[in-house]
Amino acid sequence: MKWISDLIDLLFPRHCIVCGEILSRQEQDMCLDCLYKLPKIEQMHLDEIEKVFWGKCDIAAATSYIYYRKGSPYNRLIHRLKYGNRPETGVRLARMAAESLKERGFFDGIDAIVPLPLSKKKQRRRGYNQCDYIAEGLSAVSGIPVIKDSVTRKKANETQTHKSRDERWKNVEGIFELTRPELIDGKHILLIDDILTTGATLTSCAATIQQGCNCRISIFTLAYTYNGI
Repeated sequence: MKWISDLIDLLFPRHCIVCGEILSRQEQDMCLDCLYKLPKIEQMHLDEIEKVFWGKCDIAAATSYIYYRKGSPYNRLIHRLKYGNRPETGVRLARMAAESLKERGFFDGIDAIVPLPLSKKKQRRRGYNQCDYIAEGLSAVSGIPVIKDSVTRKKANETQTHKSRDERWKNVEGIFELTRPELIDGKHILLIDDILTTGATLTSCAATIQQGCNCRISIFTLAYTYNGI
């Protein structure tokens, strides 16, 4: 009943993740003003995302949705998704991203969406894999199925946060294992992560996949740390 939802909103108001203002019933995660100002990746910088992987792994295409810049309040979206028990934020952001990607034809020819796996230890502690929810949002719009069991993370590496570029690459060596190659062999897959910085983790996963089966790989992340900031 409407009066019950009105009472809940009065007693337990929801706040914009970005600016902290109270949300209306129609708003989710962000107020309309913050949604309008969402720092989407500019067309001129899309090529920069693919350049992250040049000379490191063989990919068909790579793209991201929003910028992740030091000090930006929009970084709270990714932080809440990963650490704040708000996986539904990943679904909604991914759906918005997918609408734009679909218009650009980015999904054309892609057969399956593969979320980057978490280690069992980290997933137990967090309670979920945020990449699964990003994949869910993309799939809902694109109609492309999600495959989760083809590759696993066989050990829990240390967090990449605060590590140097060289340390990030050493930290992800040999952490993935191709467990069911038959699920993706011969397919064009879209590999999913939450944020792109050096590309070390995604490159490690992509290399493991391509060493064990014949498939094309494209990459999508919700956010991109422009110029490695």
